Amino acid sequence: MPLSMKKLLKSYTSFTRTERMGILGLSGLLIILICIRATMHLWVHPKTDPEKDKQLVAAWETFKRSHPPLKKPDTTGTINDYEDAFDDNETPLPTIIDINTADSATLVRLKGIGPVTAGEIVARRKNKGPFTNIDQLMEIRKFPAATFKILKAHLVIGSAK
Repeated sequence: MPLSMKKLLKSYTSFTRTERMGILGLSGLLIILICIRATMHLWVHPKTDPEKDKQLVAAWETFKRSHPPLKKPDTTGTINDYEDAFDDNETPLPTIIDINTADSATLVRLKGIGPVTAGEIVARRKNKGPFTNIDQLMEIRKFPAATFKILKAHLVIGSAK
């Protein structure tokens, strides 16, 4: 090959840095498009039968009517104070509860006291003796101020009134 032909071929096949980056970018874009096309069947939902859709909607509505929604937790405090299942109980909750004689089932019915906390209150009472002050509840659990204020209104030391 003559020398001028080599130069011509070399200049024709060699690329500048910018051209190489452009070719690399276009190649990458082409690979991405091929991958999208190859996996598109995974993204597209098959067409459904309108009759089957109506049956599913009717079944869902029947389910919602037969299952009332769950009570949502009150997340205003720093701990979750769940409305307890005892709220719908036939026996009404006394307005004032003696913390030294109440069992854990009664304590759980108070907003802000869950099963774990009620168990800790009963265990503390067994281990250290009866409470002498409502503020001793804070030794068991750090209640939010608003929750503790409500608890103080419903709990007493001594006989329940």
